[in-house]
Parts: sequence; structure tokens; C-alpha cells
Amino acid sequence: MARYRIYLNLEERETLLDWVKSGKRKAQHIQYCHILLNSDESVGRKTPRMTDIADRYQTSTRTVERVKKAFCDQGMCLFEAKERKTRSDKKIDARAEAHVIALLCQSPPDDAPRWKLQMLADRLVELEVVDSISKMSISKLLKKMNLSPSKKHNT
Repeated sequence: MARYRIYLNLEERETLLDWVKSGKRKAQHIQYCHILLNSDESVGRKTPRMTDIADRYQTSTRTVERVKKAFCDQGMCLFEAKERKTRSDKKIDARAEAHVIALLCQSPPDDAPRWKLQMLADRLVELEVVDSISKMSISKLLKKMNLSPSKKHNT
């Protein structure tokens, strides 16, 4: 296991202490501040073991290790807001939803008594609405729209 050593300069230490004292940061960030302040080896004191730090702040040693690694890699950027990722790979858009509703209003193929999830998925691929889609994705979509393939839908 790699051991990450933390050496805070005066400015970083003061910033972390201010954030802890003010309490106006995310609880997770305040916990990170505590972990880093207690892991700091630049103050000339013997630093506590990771298990002691984890116990003191009611977290796991893995979290302590992750915070120390993140600080070594990113520095104070660890505390900057991360940009949220949007899913650009979503297969089911409004057009696909409309196709599913239209399919449910039609009779199922091959004299089947009702639409099955796999039938709906296969039909969307046949119609080239999507390249590929799983029956679980169809199931989630129907649940989201409060629909069921076994009921007759007249919309």
C-alpha cells in the first residue's frame, strides 16, 4: 500500500483551519480538512496512524488514504466544485419514447397476446429508432412513464 505524506504550507494550513472554524463548507470537505490537518507532517509533530484518524472522524482508513492521495495529486483543487457530467449517451430520447407509446397502442406482432419487453426492444432497433437497446432499458422507460406492455393503451 502506498503511503501518502502530507506537508501543508502555512497558507494551506490557515485556509483549512478557517474552513473548519467557519463551518460554511460541505460536511465532506470539513471532514477532508480535519483529515489533512491531522495528517500534516510539516508541523514537526508525530502524525497519528491512519486508523487513529479514521476512528477520530468516524470514517474508514480507505477514506483517509483516498483524501491523502487526492491532496497529493490535486492539492487544494481537491476542494473545487467538480463539473457534473451529463449523460450524452442516453439511448432513449423523446422520439424513442413516442415510438414506444405508438408501439404499445398497436397490436403485438406474430399473434402474440401482448407486447413483451424484448419484442419492443427488437422493434425499436428494426425501425432504426436506436442502434441497440436492452429489455431492461425498455422496462425502466415503461416504469418511468407508468405504462405496462401487458395492458391495452389508448392514448
